[in-house]
Amino acid sequence: MRASYLLRRLLYSGLAFGVSITITFVILHLIPGDFITQYLKAFYVIAPPEVVTAYNHAYGLDRPLIDQYFSYLLGVFQGDWGYSLSYDRPVLDVIDEKLIWTLVILLPATVLSSIAGIAIGAYSGWRRGSKADIALLNGMIFLRAIPSYWLALMILLIFAFYLKLFPLGGYVSLSALNTGIDPLNVLTHAALPILTLFLFSVTGTYYLMRNSILMTAGEDYITTARAKGLNNQQILRRHALRNALLPMMTMVALQCAGMIGGSIFIETIFSWPGLGLLTYESLKVRDLPLLQGILLIDTLIIIVANICVDLIYPYIDPRVEVGDDLQP
Repeated sequence: MRASYLLRRLLYSGLAFGVSITITFVILHLIPGDFITQYLKAFYVIAPPEVVTAYNHAYGLDRPLIDQYFSYLLGVFQGDWGYSLSYDRPVLDVIDEKLIWTLVILLPATVLSSIAGIAIGAYSGWRRGSKADIALLNGMIFLRAIPSYWLALMILLIFAFYLKLFPLGGYVSLSALNTGIDPLNVLTHAALPILTLFLFSVTGTYYLMRNSILMTAGEDYITTARAKGLNNQQILRRHALRNALLPMMTMVALQCAGMIGGSIFIETIFSWPGLGLLTYESLKVRDLPLLQGILLIDTLIIIVANICVDLIYPYIDPRVEVGDDLQP
């Protein structure tokens, strides 16, 4: 990989991040309502105009929007992402605290869904047209059509409310106030959110793996392997599966990044204290600095995931030469 390509890639990524900052800032400031009005409702039935004016001046919300934008843009690149109005703390501190809890359910769900999706998709694609393939394909289509919030509600209702196998929500039991946080207790609370994220994301991995296997099965080297007398299992493991796995690198990386932003409903329903629930709470009280920080973190994770895939891909597939100029 050439250094010039890596430099260009980083430059384009920085440009994309800057555009994301602008779009996020504009869209969030178009949302009706403001935090100051919501916050003062806790003290006043109708807040006096002079009080509202004083709070807006204290937080710099009375400045022209273009001034607020350039101040925010400069602060982001200096590591100052603003101050959360509802938490009364720096935005990055709040996000760091919540991101850890999102990763607690996100990483296991991503690993499990990737393994299951790859295995089931490879089996289904290799046995295209069989009863097993048709059953799996229809099952995945049905599962994909279910909204994530409805799926989370049904899982919560069945396994927590009716069967009482798992807690109804939260990340620890009340006993943690006396005994401290027990990892096993956290795992018990995390089981249902992980299951929901797993079911929500396994379908995408399945579809891509199945299609990748279908494309690989028609290659000449598969025909050559059959002519050599290798059985179906040997051909699948040694040839088809290895080459079909290459597109999965991008899928898994982007899926992991995308699930952070897509866990709003799931974390809210299960009262899981991650970025998803934080997004919902910030939106409810119009905490714009915190909302901007959350959306920028999502964007940054997606950009970093893309760069990592670009860096790793040539080592997985030596045929890929990234950054080389085309020769006549």
